[in-house]
Amino acid sequence: MKASNNHKLILVTIAFLLTVIFAYSYPPDNAAVLYYKAATLYEADGKMSNMLSDLRSGRIEPNETIRNYINENRFVIETVLDAAELKNCDWGIDYSRGMEAKLPPLASFRNIAFLIAADAKILAEDGDYKTAMNRCMSLCKMARHTNDRVFVNYLVGIAIQGMANGCITQIMADMPQDMETLAWLKNRLIEIDSIPFSVKPALLGEREIVLTTVTAENKADLVSMCENDESLKEIIINADDALIERNRKHFNDFYDEIIDIFDMPYQQGQAAMTDLFDELYKDPNNSDTILTRVLMPAVGQIYSLATRIRTHDNAIRAAIELYMIKAKTGKLPDSLPEGLPGDLFSGKDFEYQITNDGFILRCPGKDLTRNEVYEYEFKVKK
Repeated sequence: MKASNNHKLILVTIAFLLTVIFAYSYPPDNAAVLYYKAATLYEADGKMSNMLSDLRSGRIEPNETIRNYINENRFVIETVLDAAELKNCDWGIDYSRGMEAKLPPLASFRNIAFLIAADAKILAEDGDYKTAMNRCMSLCKMARHTNDRVFVNYLVGIAIQGMANGCITQIMADMPQDMETLAWLKNRLIEIDSIPFSVKPALLGEREIVLTTVTAENKADLVSMCENDESLKEIIINADDALIERNRKHFNDFYDEIIDIFDMPYQQGQAAMTDLFDELYKDPNNSDTILTRVLMPAVGQIYSLATRIRTHDNAIRAAIELYMIKAKTGKLPDSLPEGLPGDLFSGKDFEYQITNDGFILRCPGKDLTRNEVYEYEFKVKK
């Protein structure tokens, strides 16, 4: 009996210890906890933020001031690096509040991304290229974590991904371009590509937020959104429940078509979007389309941004293949090999141009919202 009691006591003690261990385990299983923590700890300095931006864009080289600043914020960086390795990221946003939902401190996340990009540049400057590239991979993961069910989250995620792409391009120009290092980088990017980074959650979330907010009971919210259009305001003030419901249906059906467009090739999708909005504004007196006309976001620009960031990703993946050919043969190929990731604006291969410093990958297609053709320059270490 005594032995049995001792056995029970041991089991209870072990259970207690395990409970304590799990209660204080690190890191937590939700990356958002660590991102919020980092945002609380980091106090961005305006002057230093400008210096970090200059470093990231290549206007200045790492200096002692930046190195000291990075070291002072080492704990913030390490906290975000831990967060980036976690799979789950739930920001705890109360979407049931509709347009009143409070969002995470996205400006702070961008500032912290600047910090990590600067750390990557310093590591590369010191010759630690793999650790520098791993910082870039953490930025890619941070971009995916930031993306959520509202467009502003997605846009900040795109900005962070663009920052990561810029760092990767700069570091590739300086690091050893041998097959082993390039194969390692290629595999790291394959790992990143396996993590979803889509605009769809934001598309669906924005629709849900609008439909949650604009109901017959909350008609005042829609009135406040039309404060610059007295005629629309008057229609909404006098609208009955049936008119509000018809507006909700039109907004929902219109959004279904927008979501379908985001799955189309870019040129086809932009043409379909133009036709859709032309039809929407054809009859400005149609009171059933008020909600759609007032609250439909700039989806054409978002469609272009989504295409732009994925095209930039493709350019980097194609560039790695060209670097690998250079490492294997001693020179860049005269023409672009078949089967490389291409330009999503046109659906065609990139145009390829060898330069004195390396090579350029140019998009044959144009960003129709900005009337711009993008090109990506990659330098080859001599």
